[in-house]
Amino acid sequence: MKKLTILFLLFGSVVFGQIDTTVQVDPVYYPFDPLPKEVKKPNFFSKAWVPVGLAVISIDLMLDSSKYELQKLARSMVADTFRTHVDDWLLYAPLAMMYGADLAGIPSKNTPWNQTKFLFFSEVISTGIVWGLKYGLKIQRPNNGSFNSYPSGHTSQAFVHGQTFYNEFRETAPVFASTGYLFSIATGALRVLNNRHWVPDVLLGAGIGILVTNFVYHIEPFKDWNPFKNKKTTQRLDIQFMPSIQTDYIGGNLHIRL
Repeated sequence: MKKLTILFLLFGSVVFGQIDTTVQVDPVYYPFDPLPKEVKKPNFFSKAWVPVGLAVISIDLMLDSSKYELQKLARSMVADTFRTHVDDWLLYAPLAMMYGADLAGIPSKNTPWNQTKFLFFSEVISTGIVWGLKYGLKIQRPNNGSFNSYPSGHTSQAFVHGQTFYNEFRETAPVFASTGYLFSIATGALRVLNNRHWVPDVLLGAGIGILVTNFVYHIEPFKDWNPFKNKKTTQRLDIQFMPSIQTDYIGGNLHIRL
């Protein structure tokens, strides 16, 4: 029971343990002013203790019989026939919120193009690690299914999405950005309740997703590569319209500057 208490405290700290006050912002060209850019870059190791902690707890649970006790406890909360496919779609909720916030004009750390680039690299690297471990360790699923349970791919992907969303909006809308973790945690919980994964599977998957995403945001691969950027000018698109209403005329002047 002591180990279970530590488990929940550590997993719950995912939302709050990632918060820091240092920001490095791209010069973006949105209809809003970009955030101020600071020279100092965040220390990567300050963001690694939570995912590393999750991985350590996961490995510890795999080395004894605790995973069976935790699985039995989790499954006792639902019927034996419980099965839902919500977890197959819930993991995409943070991405929907991130791109929705972009459309709404909420200031973010990077442009949508760089958001997508960093998301792509995070997905590729984390997926490679997860599937390498799955087929290397060959741990059977709790439902006596295939031998590719450890770690959880759904959970890893869910936390890649949640961490990407948080990294982008933690400075301008921290509470809103933190809500992405709720969907990530819910995805992991449903994987256990569905009897598709052990609790350690979910913990390691979450740790990999968070750690890889923060690493990608730390090195910022291909940050300056943008084939859609106008190389002739760095000015933003400026559109001005001056309406003109007279007794015999209704119109205006449209001015567009690239």
